[in-house]
Amino acid sequence: MEAKTVNNNEKILAKDVMKTDNIISVSPETSVKEVARLLIDNKISAIPVVNKFNEILGVVSEGDLISKVVKPHEPGLGSFLFHAALASNDKVLEYRKAMARWNAKTAEDAMTAPAICVRADEPVENVGKIMLDDKVKRVFVADEGHLLGVISRSVFVELLLRE
Repeated sequence: MEAKTVNNNEKILAKDVMKTDNIISVSPETSVKEVARLLIDNKISAIPVVNKFNEILGVVSEGDLISKVVKPHEPGLGSFLFHAALASNDKVLEYRKAMARWNAKTAEDAMTAPAICVRADEPVENVGKIMLDDKVKRVFVADEGHLLGVISRSVFVELLLRE
């Protein structure tokens, strides 16, 4: 797959299209309610969770917060015992994870980890492939785990206008 180019000589890299202004992030201790408020107030659909060194730990998206509102379906005792004892533990683990998210109080409890990150020198075409393959709406640009920027799907719409 050939990397997207502005002209025949210049490849477009993640650093060329990433948004760096006003990147909002939260600490792991930030309450889920505050995360929700930041998403609504800033009209964004996800927020990175970073530690005090600005290293990306995960991301809380609108999808993650749905789990806070919709209580997971509790399997019946028979089903629970069947999956716990006879079948794979996937169903049991899935239910436990869903309950943990439903009970989440902080960004760390609610986040998806790890967040999908790319290097600043990653060709934008590769970034798009990652987003499509992983079915995500945004990726974070990082240098040794440190947040530098964000690339959302809208970047690819903007690239159409450059051609």
